[in-house]
Amino acid sequence: MIRFRSLAITVALQAMAWTQTPVRPPMRASILESVPEPPVPSDPLELVTGDAQPVQTPQQRQAATNLLQTARAASNVRAQPYDLKTTFTAFGSSSSDGNWTLEDTSPSGKIYRWTAQGPGYSSVNLYKDRLLYSNLPPSAIPMRLTQVREAIFYTYQVGGEFMSMRTATGYLNGAEMRCVLTAPAFGGKVFTGGRNWEESEYCVDPNTGLLMLHSPAPGVYIKYDYTNGIHFHGKTIAGAFTISEGGRNVVEARTESVTDPASSSPALFDPTGMTSIGVGSMMTAASRVRSTIGPRPVNGNPKMDIVVLHGIAAPDGHLGEVEVLATSNPANNQAALDRASNWQALNPAQDGTTPQSHEIIFTYEFVTPSS
Repeated sequence: MIRFRSLAITVALQAMAWTQTPVRPPMRASILESVPEPPVPSDPLELVTGDAQPVQTPQQRQAATNLLQTARAASNVRAQPYDLKTTFTAFGSSSSDGNWTLEDTSPSGKIYRWTAQGPGYSSVNLYKDRLLYSNLPPSAIPMRLTQVREAIFYTYQVGGEFMSMRTATGYLNGAEMRCVLTAPAFGGKVFTGGRNWEESEYCVDPNTGLLMLHSPAPGVYIKYDYTNGIHFHGKTIAGAFTISEGGRNVVEARTESVTDPASSSPALFDPTGMTSIGVGSMMTAASRVRSTIGPRPVNGNPKMDIVVLHGIAAPDGHLGEVEVLATSNPANNQAALDRASNWQALNPAQDGTTPQSHEIIFTYEFVTPSS
């Protein structure tokens, strides 16, 4: 597992909680646990606006986990051979902006091919017997492409013994949703009230069992549209989805088709002419980093503001395409961006493994004495 340089007192890797690794990062200073956090900014797609209820019994955790896993099973295109074609348009201040086309196809569980074409980017990737081949050398995957692929494939992860889970009722276009909030709870942190800055949000339609809304972090929301959903081998694939940040769409995506593999030609899955990159995928689910910026020790009755950032760490560890997702005080945004600009992954990939891109979500806590 790659370890990250902490610029403050706490670093929490989401992947650590997913895999139930029994290792805890340093605990926050006890005085900070009593400092009230500001509320998560309002957003038209923030469905958990009231108090969420903590999962406290095995039966409650079972129900929440089953809700998410059932939603995954209901739309998991990878459960059988398939050919998936997706198009999307990216907007806003990103080098990924423009029109994109994607195709993913797999004739069996041991072979998988995906291609992406967009502004200044063209990639052909083949996984065969766990080895990745590509027409490109290892490099950072563009931000919007990363977000779209995660929206399609990586939204349903459920954690282990260190994962906090809370539930709430929300409403999307007037329809009742069952929402689950998840977050690593290292150091015994207890989440109360409405959605916390570190929680991911999943909202499922109880009537269809389909995931309708996913928010990896406050400020970013993936909304799935099944109006023209595609039924494929008992699965229901969203016909479209949008990704919004700060109340505006940054991605509008459409599922063009989902079919059985159109071609079983060996040439399509022949790595001849491609470069063998390594064992393992070229991207991972988003990781979380939390840092506290402020004086030590904190005296008096301190106040806390929070900024959430989002960026892509290239295989060489450098961070790019950093953007603000949510903030309780815009005056702190530049300081957070400056701090993130110095962040870098410590350890390179081990020989023979695939150098990976990592989507990183930073939660910066700004602590100041109250005036």
